[in-house]
Amino acid sequence: MARQGEGYNVTILSRREVDTYPKLNVKVTQVWVTYVGAGLAPNTIFIEKDKYNASLEKKLIREDIEARLKRKPETIRV
Repeated sequence: MARQGEGYNVTILSRREVDTYPKLNVKVTQVWVTYVGAGLAPNTIFIEKDKYNASLEKKLIREDIEARLKRKPETIRV
């Protein structure tokens, strides 16, 4: 994973607004941000539209990448 200074280099593939219904008749609009970083498969983070801003997006992407890099891949024989 390529790092630049204190961060990661990522490409934002898309940002979409999606209406979700976590409870019956309660609409919540989310921003779905799909990104890819070197050595990682694309992934999507979800941010409530009312809370969305660029710094929160970067923070959540960084946290997501760090959590993904801590995972150990499992190799099995089939």
